[in-house]
Amino acid sequence: MGKELNQVKNKIQKLLFKKALIDEELEPLFMQEKELEDQEIIVICRKNNITIEDLMNKVNKDKENKKVKIEKEKASENYENEK
Repeated sequence: MGKELNQVKNKIQKLLFKKALIDEELEPLFMQEKELEDQEIIVICRKNNITIEDLMNKVNKDKENKKVKIEKEKASENYENEK
């Protein structure tokens, strides 16, 4: 039983090491992906004559609308539960 346990622990260690290497390689890729997405957003905005300020205003307005919608749904659920 001791030999099998050691084998399992060694396999776990090897996999954790591989995971650490993968995580190390993924981090710069995630950063690059974010930068490229940001650049793409800027290109699309320029192409459609939209300022970043206009875009941010729309995003903030959409967030507020979603928040209000969620609050209304919760209020409606609470009202239904009280019946």
